Amino acid sequence: MSKSLTIKIFAVGIACMTLSSVAFAQKEKEKKGGGGSTEHANKAVQYSQQGAFDQALQEFSAAIEASPKDMRLYRDRGGVYLTTKRFQDAVNDFAKVIELAPKDYSGYSLRGAAESELMQLDPAMADFQKALELKPNEPATLARRGLAYYRQKNYQAALDDYNNAISQNPNDTLALSRRADAYVALKQFEPARADLEAITKLKPDDFQAQDRLMYVRGQLQAKAPPPPQAAAPIATPPPTPTPKPKLVTRENIFIAIGAVVVLIIVGAIIGKIMVTRSVD
Repeated sequence: MSKSLTIKIFAVGIACMTLSSVAFAQKEKEKKGGGGSTEHANKAVQYSQQGAFDQALQEFSAAIEASPKDMRLYRDRGGVYLTTKRFQDAVNDFAKVIELAPKDYSGYSLRGAAESELMQLDPAMADFQKALELKPNEPATLARRGLAYYRQKNYQAALDDYNNAISQNPNDTLALSRRADAYVALKQFEPARADLEAITKLKPDDFQAQDRLMYVRGQLQAKAPPPPQAAAPIATPPPTPTPKPKLVTRENIFIAIGAVVVLIIVGAIIGKIMVTRSVD
């Protein structure tokens, strides 16, 4: 998935989370009769939606200064840190979320995501486990843990988590993309092709998915058996020449001897007749 598309996905998620923070801050303002972090939180939402993340961070920090016990503001600022690849800052903010709201699964899930990006995979797995204990089968947590399994090269476990997450949200293109990666790692190119085709249908402008789809199709084509070839015609063997009869055989020898004997006898008879006539 392209960097710009990933940023957009995180930005939308941050905006959605921050809306809850704004509502919470508004209630705090009404209770306290003024002040609060509403204005800064509103600006942070707008900057996040525009991709102006530096300004969004400034506004979130101002909102936190105004409402330091609002765990949602730390969570939302941590989301911006995660989007902008400031992963250690994200870990710190999500740790604050866990401190303020230890029974909220989101702090553990998001801290696990940041730890996974830092390749701190064992702590990430522990956080994902805790998040899933607090909210079993939560699809975003499953997808994040699937990525951590993938980075551990435990591709089958990654597939199991992705399958669970996608069964709850079949149009989650990020989970589909990561599941395709796991299929490719296992050289299961046919299901990888299906996932990438689903992504290109949902997001026709995802050129990275299109490039990966071309690669997978090439792998499938290379593995396909060659088309059957027509059998070569069977050549007709040349006729076997009839062997010439042998001149010298036992049979011919006996015939020749018989003929000689006959000739001798005939000659003897003729000679006797001739002698008899001459005497007369």
